[in-house]
Amino acid sequence: MEQSWQQLAPIACPTPKSSARPGHAHVIQDGTAHPTRILLMTDAEAADWLTAAAASRD
Repeated sequence: MEQSWQQLAPIACPTPKSSARPGHAHVIQDGTAHPTRILLMTDAEAADWLTAAAASRD
């Protein structure tokens, strides 16, 4: 993890603790790592979700 982090995000130090929970990641903003949650979807699930969201706006 440490070596990968230094290659992918060398401006963000120190390396944050990793999470074993699916859908949890870190976003780098202004050289700082921020924990966040991400959606884990297939392409078809994402397309269905976006279609439903667009339809609900009408």
